[in-house]
Amino acid sequence: MLGASIIIPALNEERYIRQTLESVRKQKTSLDYEVIVADNNSKDRTVEIAEKYADRVVVVKRRGTWISRNTGAKKSRGKVLVFVDADTVIPPNYLEVADAVLGEDEISGLSCAFGFDQKSRMLGAIEEMSNSYLLFRGMIGKGEILGFNNAVRRKTFFEAGGFPNKPMEDGAFARKLWKKGRVIYLPEPKVVTSARRISKNGPLTAAVYYGNLALITDLPRLPKKLAIFKEYLSVR
Repeated sequence: MLGASIIIPALNEERYIRQTLESVRKQKTSLDYEVIVADNNSKDRTVEIAEKYADRVVVVKRRGTWISRNTGAKKSRGKVLVFVDADTVIPPNYLEVADAVLGEDEISGLSCAFGFDQKSRMLGAIEEMSNSYLLFRGMIGKGEILGFNNAVRRKTFFEAGGFPNKPMEDGAFARKLWKKGRVIYLPEPKVVTSARRISKNGPLTAAVYYGNLALITDLPRLPKKLAIFKEYLSVR
């Protein structure tokens, strides 16, 4: 069995995935690790680019972020599973730190702090507020799992049942991990992720969107007429 597997879900990510894969391949670690891209039937050059860097490209026909991550995990061989989105760049020490932290039995999962690939006063404020809040949650052991970067031991992942088919699959996965141990949030190393969704739709729309998804994830019996956004299928 390998030391770690880095799993990247993707759908039409030819613009971003190369830099993600380059960062994954530049990990400074003694661990032997593999790179798996779980592609959701991309129509652009995503697969072509991925094949130049990944050890394996897995085609996932059913649409959804949760099933792409889970399929990649099922095809993996690593003791530690790291999930990185196709528009996120991780620093060279990410894998080494994640492996060391997960060596503590009481820790069931982790995510790392983030910065955006674009700079503005508004994005800077979102970064600061989000990281501060998530760091506090991690300090009390009830950290959130950020879909675009997280790590978990293989055994814990499969005992928890992987990412659930929920609107906010990463938040729902965190709640499953809370039952297995502490979920923490690391201030370092810090990843860089795309701000394209916020830039495209604006921070208010993004906040309402993700807040609504979180609401219908935590309250599945919520009347559908109150759900502005009823599902989330995107594979990043």
